[in-house]
Amino acid sequence: MQLSAYGRVKTEPFKGAPHTVSHIKRAALEAQTFYPLRLLAEDIVGQLGSKDYLSEILAVYYWVLSHTRYANDPRTVELVRSPREILSRLQSAVVRIRSGWRPSLDCDDLVTLFVALFLILGREVRIVTVAFKDVTYAGKRQYQHVYIQVREPRTGTWIVLDPVAAEATSEMLRRVKYAKIWPVA
Repeated sequence: MQLSAYGRVKTEPFKGAPHTVSHIKRAALEAQTFYPLRLLAEDIVGQLGSKDYLSEILAVYYWVLSHTRYANDPRTVELVRSPREILSRLQSAVVRIRSGWRPSLDCDDLVTLFVALFLILGREVRIVTVAFKDVTYAGKRQYQHVYIQVREPRTGTWIVLDPVAAEATSEMLRRVKYAKIWPVA
């Protein structure tokens, strides 16, 4: 696994979904104190009514979808980037973004960014890893994908957000054979 944190990459062996999820959680929890990310979250939801939580959740989701693009990790590397690094790429590329350029992020990166943004806005989030095939290695389930659930505080409803599946999320959910939920905070 390679972990990227604002310009530095550290390499360590890939140890499966629990290891990746722990890095996603740590990066997202640490990002709560990164004030520029709070400002971005406020900018995204700034035109919404107070306590319109569902609209906040959807605004963040669609903002990320429209300002990033999905791309796979390197072939043999699990790369998890911090929200701080992703925000830095977004800010440094404002001119390119206006012309249609978007940073390439995989599902781990997108989940890390989403978790950080929702935590900063005070939402409860869970990370979900899923397996589409019944595959185990050394007796452990192998998961192929990750997305998030955000709890809408008024209704208590958990909303599934998967920027990779996007409009095909319900189809993706039908293909899931196994899922594991990882509470964040």
